[in-house]
Amino acid sequence: MDQALYAARDEASSRLGFFRRLGFGVGDFGINIFWNTTNLFAMFFYTDVIGLSNIASGTIIFGAMLWDAVTDPVAGYLIGRTNSRLGKFRPYLLLGALPLGISFWLMFSIPEAGVGAMVAYAFGSQLLFRTCYTVVSVPYSSLSASMTSDADERSRLAVHRMVFATAAGVVVAGLTRAGADALGAGDLALGFERIAMIYAGLGLVAILLCGTVVREPARPLEAPRHPSLKQTFAGLRGNSAFLYAFAIIVVGMSGMTVANKGVLYYLKYNLDAEDMTGLVLVSVAVSLMIFVPLWGVLAQRFGKRRVWLAGTVISICSTFLLFINPVQQVGVVTPLFVLGAIGGAAHYFSIWAIIPDTVEFGEWKTGVRIDAIIFGAVSFAQKLSLGFATLMAGLLLDAFGYIANQPQTATALFGIKALVSLVPLATGLICLPLVIKFPLDRVLHGQIVRDIADRQPRNQGT
Repeated sequence: MDQALYAARDEASSRLGFFRRLGFGVGDFGINIFWNTTNLFAMFFYTDVIGLSNIASGTIIFGAMLWDAVTDPVAGYLIGRTNSRLGKFRPYLLLGALPLGISFWLMFSIPEAGVGAMVAYAFGSQLLFRTCYTVVSVPYSSLSASMTSDADERSRLAVHRMVFATAAGVVVAGLTRAGADALGAGDLALGFERIAMIYAGLGLVAILLCGTVVREPARPLEAPRHPSLKQTFAGLRGNSAFLYAFAIIVVGMSGMTVANKGVLYYLKYNLDAEDMTGLVLVSVAVSLMIFVPLWGVLAQRFGKRRVWLAGTVISICSTFLLFINPVQQVGVVTPLFVLGAIGGAAHYFSIWAIIPDTVEFGEWKTGVRIDAIIFGAVSFAQKLSLGFATLMAGLLLDAFGYIANQPQTATALFGIKALVSLVPLATGLICLPLVIKFPLDRVLHGQIVRDIADRQPRNQGT
């Protein structure tokens, strides 16, 4: 191994300063302005604002997910082969922020036309946004494995990014619906377009600030050694820790995404409390913001896997209580949503604290380090859950007889309640044994990092 790269690994193992961690965290504010708005409001925008059918709306987002199946692995592979004086990942933040902001605005600026034309525009703008999002989000997430190999330092990075991510959630939850009403002055479609322009500007600034502040360890610019496609696939197949995490992300986030999409309909039709949407969503987002750092502290004492397990159990309990709850009132339901957010905070924290550790696990097991590929696969897992969950939500709404902006039947109301309770309950129960069997903990990761360091002098051939 090149001596410069070996020195870089030593540098990567050192602790980061608060300013670097803060700069890294700010980037996730920008990423999540885009992600949370798409996750919470894209389907609602398609069905209740511009009038597309439930199945068409779900199919648009699911079809975009199929596009992600191509772009995410390709982006991970290409990003992993990048070598520049700015680093391996930072150039994508600095150059990709503006296209991402523009594509996001275009997604919420659908012109009035025939149904076919609007569906085509919605689908095309989804594809463009997803591509730009991949180009920025994959290298951003990969930074956490590049900046340090210390497990506790990665937990601190995860806390910083999740605090800013949940801050973005608070902004999106509290301002989007009311902001679209105010900015549209009676034209809700125009209001969503204008709020999207504001969010695009905020996200652009945050991502550029992150790309300016963070630093990557110095890497040799001459003839870097990249794994072949065969080695890459072998590295993924042999990384059982990553495969477990991938499955948990897809299943768990699918349930959470269905629930997130169902909340807007649940408040509007089941509770007749659409005017309380902002308050409820802000309560959930603030709960996430408060509990992510607390879970981070507990992870340093008890381990990330135990935190993940505790969050899964809490999520299961909250969704079960929500389903059996007979009182359909905001004051009763909101605490149950908050309880679910506490469990969700553990899940989100654990994902971004553990995934960097699976990079070394795979390197230890297979001899191949494929950090960008792993984070590309995680990005795909997120968007797979979003696409699949949106399609599922659309199909279920149709199956239960939901008709937008009309009084709903008892069957439709039950279906909407199932979206926010039974579906995430089922996915939580599927995830529980996977989290229990997850093969990586703090002790093993520490040994892995030492073993990799011990191998390096022998691989240098000196």
